[in-house]
Amino acid sequence: MININLLKPEKKEVAGGGGTSVSYAEEAKPSKLSVPAIVGAVLITVLGIGLMYFLQSSKLATEKKLFEERTLRKAELEKVLQELAMMEATKRELDGKIKIIGELKLQQKDAVLMMDKMSRSLPEWVWLTSMGFSGGAVNINGKALSNNLIADLVNNLQNSNLFTNVQLKSTSRKKEGGIDIFEFAITCAFVRQGEPNKAG
Repeated sequence: MININLLKPEKKEVAGGGGTSVSYAEEAKPSKLSVPAIVGAVLITVLGIGLMYFLQSSKLATEKKLFEERTLRKAELEKVLQELAMMEATKRELDGKIKIIGELKLQQKDAVLMMDKMSRSLPEWVWLTSMGFSGGAVNINGKALSNNLIADLVNNLQNSNLFTNVQLKSTSRKKEGGIDIFEFAITCAFVRQGEPNKAG
């Protein structure tokens, strides 16, 4: 027959040298780490993670906004720089055109003075076949009935206040219609008004 003691739980002997006994009631006691404590720890952990996430998200949003503002400002500055570059290019183009117009006006004025002085320097029976003008240098080609007339032209140009460094480069004799014709080539420098006349 089996006997069951319902009044007092028996103690359980624990193997070992100390002879300590533990009752079945003590073994059945719950652990000191209760459920509310675990739940509280979990909540604190979740709240900590949530707070860190919120702080990181806020910082990330601030950095993103700052980056977008700087990107926008950079785009605006680049646009301004492009507009300034276009304005500078337009200004250079206009300056170049103004300079060309000024040079053309000056050359036109020089050409009028040159032709007037040249016509006054030509002796009778001397005529020009071509005349070129570039950068102050003048090339003259013409014909005359004698070498003496060519020499007179050279002297007239040397004595003028618009031509300097007058040099007779070449002369040649040809017959045209049974008449001796002397062809010549002269070079000289044109002196603009206001410039000193250099001795040739």
